[in-house]
Amino acid sequence: MIKVGAWGGNGGSAWDMGAAYRITNIKIRAGEVIDSIVITFTRNGLRDTESFGGTEGKLYEIPLQEDEYLVGVDGSVDTILGITLVRNLTMRTNKKSYGPFGTSGGKPFSVPVVSGKIIGFFECAGTMRWSAW
Repeated sequence: MIKVGAWGGNGGSAWDMGAAYRITNIKIRAGEVIDSIVITFTRNGLRDTESFGGTEGKLYEIPLQEDEYLVGVDGSVDTILGITLVRNLTMRTNKKSYGPFGTSGGKPFSVPVVSGKIIGFFECAGTMRWSAW
């Protein structure tokens, strides 16, 4: 297991969902920037993460099929009014890509998985900083 990242700002409250057996659903709130994320996953049963971030922006939901798993996350970060934020995100699975969510611009980042799958996220919410397991 390898942890990679972080991208975005250094502010906010740190959170780490840990390693999941399987990510089953992702909810992203996005407008001008990525405002929040909620991840549903299995690990000793099914549970939702808490929603980290704000309540602004449009809600997008990505329900993953039984045989679908995350193999990459792409996005960009930008500094707006002196705050570094995640500008957009695209979630890539072994089946298809979802997104981009948010708006264009900023400095791009990419977390491709050559062999295996993404099984978790850690972040700072408030000023979002994204990373993946």
